[in-house]
Amino acid sequence: MSLRTWSYLPCLWALIQPSWANADFFNKHMIDPDDGQFDTSSYLSEVPNGFLPVPSLITEPAVGTGLALGALFFHESDEQRKQRSQSQAMLPENISILGGMGTENGTWGAAIGHLGFWMQDSLRYRGVLAYASPNLEFYSLPRIGDLGKSVELNLEGPVVFQDLKYRLPGTKVFIGGRQLYRKVTSKLVSSPDLSNLPSAVREFLQRQTDKSITTSGLGLVLEYDSRDNPFNPQKGYYYSSNYSLFDDSIGSDVEYSSYQISGLNYWQLNSRWNLGLRLQVDAVNARGDETLPPYVPPFIDLRGVSKSRYQGNRVTVAEIQLDYKLSPRWTLGVFTGTGRAAEHFNELGSAEEVNSYGTGFRYLIAKRYGLVMGVDVAAGPEDNAVYIQTGSTW
Repeated sequence: MSLRTWSYLPCLWALIQPSWANADFFNKHMIDPDDGQFDTSSYLSEVPNGFLPVPSLITEPAVGTGLALGALFFHESDEQRKQRSQSQAMLPENISILGGMGTENGTWGAAIGHLGFWMQDSLRYRGVLAYASPNLEFYSLPRIGDLGKSVELNLEGPVVFQDLKYRLPGTKVFIGGRQLYRKVTSKLVSSPDLSNLPSAVREFLQRQTDKSITTSGLGLVLEYDSRDNPFNPQKGYYYSSNYSLFDDSIGSDVEYSSYQISGLNYWQLNSRWNLGLRLQVDAVNARGDETLPPYVPPFIDLRGVSKSRYQGNRVTVAEIQLDYKLSPRWTLGVFTGTGRAAEHFNELGSAEEVNSYGTGFRYLIAKRYGLVMGVDVAAGPEDNAVYIQTGSTW
């Protein structure tokens, strides 16, 4: 989710909810009585059907400039509604998400999602149902490698993702399972002269395009989470590992396995400074001589680096961010990251190093939940980009 600029929200909401034009309503539900600043905590927690509209300007290099509009609905239990203390950010029992987007290169999509923190955060659920039609440029293909130039593909179809995790009693450890289902039809966005491409590339595109391919997988998840708040962590650690198997027995047209190991580290250096470190490893393993669709191998995921630009069966990423708190509401940050992609782990040492860097700011827009919004400006090897952020960046 993202936001063009939170400073326009009062005007936008006044159009969506005419009753908000009432000054008493606005002052009661949109102004924090403690500091007199703009804050949506009361509106989200007390007003029936209250939601946070999230308009966004998209500048992702992979899909070009575009617009998106989303909505966040916070649902609290009766017990939580009685807790009006602002001394510590709390997790709502449920969060629902609606969104849609479109960009200048013809990419479009819509999604509905849900986050659940149930049984006093002993059970966590994430689920997303989406239908999308992105146009993406691929610079390498499975079993072929670097193409020397890009091939633009349209990938249209539904996506279902969900996971359910249970907290081991008295610990910060979660175990659970996950599901990922995609049914994607790949098409060449334009009709390039395939005769100019190597024969292996032509054969790959002929096999992979203009037909629907289903990838259906089930997996296991193991997590450790000691963050003080997942929406805007100030301190704590989040380590996650997951393994998924995509098999014909569960409806997958392509058989392979995937796994990811990631670690998010947050240190509160003092009352003003915070340091964050992200480490991540992604990998896929095709079964036998199976040829994977081009969207299956992982890519280097860094702000400032175009999605799908650097792919491989093995990908590593490291990113560090330093934040300075100007006030309880405002935070400035700088960040830098690096990543490598290769076909095998023993090739990562000699793989091209991809670096990015940038700066950004955050505003605490819902103190009750610790929810922040803001903007990041990032630069990578080929592109510069602006990212509108809602909640934790990682």
